Amino acid sequence: MVEHTGFGESLTGGQIVARTLRELGADLIFSVSGNQILPIYDAALDFDLRIVHLRHESAAAYAAAASAELSDRPGVLLVTAGPGFLAAMLGVAMAKSMELPLLFLSGDCATANAGAGGFQDFDQAAVARVVCKATMPVSSVTEIRATLITAWRLAQAGIPGPVHVSLPSNILGALGAVSRETPSRQPPPPLAELSPADEATLKAMAERLMRARRPLIIARQSAGRGVAGKALAALAARLGIRPIITESPRGLSDLKYREIIRRAAESDCALAIAPADFAVGFLAESVIARTGSLLHIDAPGDPPPCRVAELHSQLSPSIALPVLAAATAEHEARLPEWSQLWSFSPADCSLTDATPPDSLPQGLHPIEVARQVRGLLKPDDIVVLDGGEFCQWIRLGLGDLPNRMFWNGKLGGIGGSIPMALGMAATGHSGRTFVFIGDGSFGYHASEFETAARYALPLTVIIGNDARWGAEWHLQVSRYGPHRDYETELLPARYDQVASGLGAAGFHATDGASLHEALLASLAAKQPACLNVQILSVQSLSVQSPAVAP
Repeated sequence: MVEHTGFGESLTGGQIVARTLRELGADLIFSVSGNQILPIYDAALDFDLRIVHLRHESAAAYAAAASAELSDRPGVLLVTAGPGFLAAMLGVAMAKSMELPLLFLSGDCATANAGAGGFQDFDQAAVARVVCKATMPVSSVTEIRATLITAWRLAQAGIPGPVHVSLPSNILGALGAVSRETPSRQPPPPLAELSPADEATLKAMAERLMRARRPLIIARQSAGRGVAGKALAALAARLGIRPIITESPRGLSDLKYREIIRRAAESDCALAIAPADFAVGFLAESVIARTGSLLHIDAPGDPPPCRVAELHSQLSPSIALPVLAAATAEHEARLPEWSQLWSFSPADCSLTDATPPDSLPQGLHPIEVARQVRGLLKPDDIVVLDGGEFCQWIRLGLGDLPNRMFWNGKLGGIGGSIPMALGMAATGHSGRTFVFIGDGSFGYHASEFETAARYALPLTVIIGNDARWGAEWHLQVSRYGPHRDYETELLPARYDQVASGLGAAGFHATDGASLHEALLASLAAKQPACLNVQILSVQSLSVQSPAVAP
């Protein structure tokens, strides 16, 4: 690492980017290279910045977002201009839906050619405004440092999300003086301070919750992380429950919460610290706390609720939850029978809830896959779930585990689980990262096995292979009849062989014995592992009979 200590010295724009990132506390960038951003790559060598180079910009965005989930600070995404910027947008949109802080850096065409058809010239700001919290252009070398500091703080403030900074190629290569401002590594200040009126409202909410015999908490994703997450866990524990985190694209119909949501109408006090969107059942008055109190904390810009709450405030979770936790510090749960409902075990789910189709007489039920994996999971292992029918079953089968579990987000995109797991593994944790993904979703980012192998990342990817786009196939059959499925079938391909060709250890399982053997071998492998598991094409319970109707 080259020492650059004197403020006022001249550095290139790329070096200023690298230096500022290091001073903000970042040490890891997820990226796909390109012409405009090569000055940052060169500077990363001097400033000891790790770059994990993926095979697709969307995968890099998924990985950076997952890094933020694990590190509790913004993930850093670096892509080139034009096509690279556009290719990243799906992963960036996912980060926004999951309320994850992301510093989204993109190259841009030279300022002299902007708007004039220069190389990869594109109005990036117009697109970024739709997906990101903000987009910030840089028009001179002297603006780089202050812009990055502002973007870093804004990505974490209020409801976290992605913030975009465009960096023109000529500015990254130009020389400029370094500002004397030293960025703070402390968490960013909230967007608004707690007013006396808001404090009174929160204390009144705490009183309602402590009087309740059947309390309920529904929380947005950012409420479960960092300072807010610790306060939420403390508050819920004192109430004798667990918070329902609305991270699923299926909303409260998610199988993990199936049992408790069936009883949600009986709650006598429900706190929703979440937007009034599709995922939150209190939009329908009969669904949650039908005859009880509804307490609602959302944020500016969230959709307006259809049901008026008894008490309402607009605050970020990092402000509201510590106040609620402090106000209930001496409280103990009042109704043990209600608390027991939060100890749901997936063993209560019968495998006869769905009948396998005649077209695939062989293979494992997804619940059996979950059962075998849960027997091998260690406390520090992380589970990453993709979308689709297979992963809905896995969600049910592993729903009561204390392990950290990362879902595909409310946006409902599929295919991002492998790069998300890659981002977590690259960020670093003591356990292994397990990925569950369907055979359709696997095709999106299968090439990232090469990335995982190149960096020797400890991943175990379990593919549920039923040779079809499961969710859509089941919907076609249930809606239109048993012979009306159309263009939703796949070949029973050997994805384990694909992964082996990309540097991973590949295993194929068709029954319980071969799955157990493959799992043990994958854990002993020195490289990332891929298990291609032949499963029964079973329709998940959430599709058959949704727990919450919109």
